[in-house]
Amino acid sequence: MTARANPLARSGSTIVSKARLLKHWTRELLALREDEIVSVNEIACVQPDCPPKETVILVLSASGKTRQFSIHQALLDIERDDIVRAVAANPP
Repeated sequence: MTARANPLARSGSTIVSKARLLKHWTRELLALREDEIVSVNEIACVQPDCPPKETVILVLSASGKTRQFSIHQALLDIERDDIVRAVAANPP
């Protein structure tokens, strides 16, 4: 059986590149250390009045502390200013 590509799927390399850029911006804005982990995930938003996709950025520190930033946009639509606003809205 031959696997078929989904013609509606977004390019994996585009998403990976954008996720790396979002991680870079997050590290830069928060002045994170190398041992702190940044995770970027696009999920379906199920809250009322929410766009269909939401991007969640998690920052995990070596001490076990976690910070979460939710941006109610698709991962590919996020710009640096969106992360600036999310960080400002969620101080430590």
